[in-house]
Amino acid sequence: MKNQAFAFIKPHAMNSQATATHIEDVFEDENIRVSFSERKTGNELKKIIDRHFARISDFAFVKSISSLDLGLEGNELFLDAFGESWDDAAASGRVLNSSDAMKKLGNISPKMLCTEWARYGAVEIVPDCYVSHFDEYDRYVLNGFYPIRRESYTGDNAEVLVMLLDFEIDWMDFNENIVGNDNPVSAHEDSIRGYLYNHAAVLEMLIDSIDNIIHISSSPFEALCEKMIWLEKKLWLQDPLLTSASQLSGVKPDKIASWIFSHFKDPHMRNVLTGKNTDHVARILIDKFNKTSMS
Repeated sequence: MKNQAFAFIKPHAMNSQATATHIEDVFEDENIRVSFSERKTGNELKKIIDRHFARISDFAFVKSISSLDLGLEGNELFLDAFGESWDDAAASGRVLNSSDAMKKLGNISPKMLCTEWARYGAVEIVPDCYVSHFDEYDRYVLNGFYPIRRESYTGDNAEVLVMLLDFEIDWMDFNENIVGNDNPVSAHEDSIRGYLYNHAAVLEMLIDSIDNIIHISSSPFEALCEKMIWLEKKLWLQDPLLTSASQLSGVKPDKIASWIFSHFKDPHMRNVLTGKNTDHVARILIDKFNKTSMS
């Protein structure tokens, strides 16, 4: 069983040698091999980061609020959270994407928007769409945290370290015990994210309660899709999931890769495949691919 995750150390952590050393030590102790690494600059990331954050970016910068369909559950969550219907709020022009919010709330900066966003709090209405009601302005803002996050990746001095991680342990164990929960407060204390969060002061890191320092794909499916965004084709064509899926289906790698990537923004697909090993994910995807092809 060979698994390969996609990972990168986030920009604000790149200057902490102690952090890098700890991550390297964990990888060595757990027999996780870094088979590829490269640095990418802020200028390079301008073409990448919105595709990586996909749905979060889509909601933050959506051009037409009226085009958003939250579905029954999303509409009910919005009504429960804010006491009025999504349709009424959207029709009144009081729902703003992040770009419009910065302009209409006084030409504020991404940092100021995020500060206000944190002050008012937010509710996840549908996967990756967080809504905050700015009480003083009576405006709803979508994903107001994202512009400053984006800026942190695309600034002149921004840089990330991209890695491919090869391992043969169970992916769920890898996620939970080695990498740790996305929310570092909830991460196992001995996991990478848990340890870095709990030792931030020693490592001279400024970390808030949602900062997990390192991105690591949560499944072979996510890993392949992220490789297709970040890496040259000659690298992602060697992906273990793509190789397995192509062999199982008899479909050429390019075609099956295109089909897999078309589901990258599907939160249900991502949830179903999280923590599963490469061979298992390949079987699930090919079964779905065959059913889709026959319909």
